[in-house]
Amino acid sequence: MSSSNIDRLTETSRAVFEATEAVVADMKDKDRKQVKDLATAVSSRVGKAPKEILHLVDMFAHDCDNGYVTRGKGGGFIKGVKVVKPAKAVKVEADVVVDSASDESEG
Repeated sequence: MSSSNIDRLTETSRAVFEATEAVVADMKDKDRKQVKDLATAVSSRVGKAPKEILHLVDMFAHDCDNGYVTRGKGGGFIKGVKVVKPAKAVKVEADVVVDSASDESEG
């Protein structure tokens, strides 16, 4: 790839990421958008077809710190911090202690 191609693609990616960040900033906490709808909103800001920028918007959505992506019914990109469920209590059994001095004398 020539340097001009790399520069052009870098600028396009930067414009898409900045536009995606702006769209996410306009969302309220706990608002949800499908990633395809997010790409449509971003496409109107950067002047590219949603299909051309979907992969960049998807990359941003999966790797940003001000939202997260979920799957299934009610899934999509959700603005905010993901709530972590508390871990279940795990029963821990006592470790068996082996006397190393007795092992050495047997040998």
